[in-house]
Amino acid sequence: MPRSNVYSKRRQKLLNLIGGGIAILRGAPEQIRTNDTEYPYRQDSDFFYLTGYTEPGAACIINPNNKDKPFTLFVLPQDPKKEVWTGWRLSFEDTVDQYGADQAQDIAEFETAALEAMKTAAKVYTNLNHDKVHQYKMLDLVGQVRKQVQRTGGGPEGLESVGSLTHGMRLIKDEHELNLMQKAADISTAAHSKAMQACSPGMYEYQLQAILESHFVHEGSAGPAYSSIVGAGDNATVLHYIKNRDQIVDGDMILIDAAAEYDMYAADITRTFPANGKFSEAQSAIYQVVLTAQKAVIEASKPGVTFQELHDMDLRLLVEGMIAIGLLDGTVDEVIENQSYEEYFMHKTGHWLGLDVHDMGNYMADGESIVLKPGMVFTVEPGIYVNSQSKAPEKFRGIGIRIEDDILITETGNKNLTAAVPKEITDIEALMSRD
Repeated sequence: MPRSNVYSKRRQKLLNLIGGGIAILRGAPEQIRTNDTEYPYRQDSDFFYLTGYTEPGAACIINPNNKDKPFTLFVLPQDPKKEVWTGWRLSFEDTVDQYGADQAQDIAEFETAALEAMKTAAKVYTNLNHDKVHQYKMLDLVGQVRKQVQRTGGGPEGLESVGSLTHGMRLIKDEHELNLMQKAADISTAAHSKAMQACSPGMYEYQLQAILESHFVHEGSAGPAYSSIVGAGDNATVLHYIKNRDQIVDGDMILIDAAAEYDMYAADITRTFPANGKFSEAQSAIYQVVLTAQKAVIEASKPGVTFQELHDMDLRLLVEGMIAIGLLDGTVDEVIENQSYEEYFMHKTGHWLGLDVHDMGNYMADGESIVLKPGMVFTVEPGIYVNSQSKAPEKFRGIGIRIEDDILITETGNKNLTAAVPKEITDIEALMSRD
């Protein structure tokens, strides 16, 4: 199937959902890094999901009221002088052919076209993201239309997030998306194994980061799906540690949370392992608690189970394990009720995964936890974090453990997209062995 057909099917589904409304979206703006240099460009996820268009300076109108040409793509016009600096641009004709648009126009015509399209729309949907300029402009245009039609009636009632429609669509991945996500996962799993094999005391965290990220790019990824976390020793107890500057000491546990983005889709993997390749008794005790919980939650992940049920299972297993090894006191029910576990486990069990590493989509529906369905992809990532300032038994201090995999719900159960990275203690030690 041509790629343009994938996006055409999504737009048709959106057209069926918006009724008498229209969708007017703007691509992500370029972001300044320093002075006159920009960060590498990354398209807005909802815009990409509906168009497949990855270049800057674009917008689109998806309008069911325009029967002959419901999909108009607005792009930067060809400009040979600018293209010498920033790269070649497609002609309007080639844009139509490549992206399946009904018509392509100069981005300079976007606001006028949006204003005109709004006059016959009951609702206007747009991407309400981090582009405040676009948000304010859309509010202004809706206001202008309301003034123009107030004597005759009609016009949009207001402005709504297109995410109220697309984020539900994005929860269920199609075959095209799953292929890309598996590719991102395959690249990422190989990178984690390389980092484990290369690790030794005396290295620096950033050297492991370099091994990971160079493999991402070498295999065709655009780079990391998020800021890579490489935390050794006490740094592993900081959930979003991204400095990655410290030297690795013999006896440290190393937590790596890093993965590739491939063709806009993210993987998300965490593995934790001993710098010297051998788990100590205390490291093994905490690690096994986390691993047992993670494996049980993955096993329980199937259609009909709720997201909250998985978290509740994870929490109970972690608490049971922490009590058993002497990290927590009391009964399981007492610890859960008084939330004393939060000193060592302070986050949810997982999150949706897709175009965004923390992908869009509700976790609740009608006041109840969402029920898992085939095509949903999410992470399972229990953890225990005992920082050096903790009052825990001394042997546990400075140990942070998280184990994370990417799970696809199938018709009969689930598929672990990232199972290729070792996580059993014996497998990790065998991979890291230099014997």
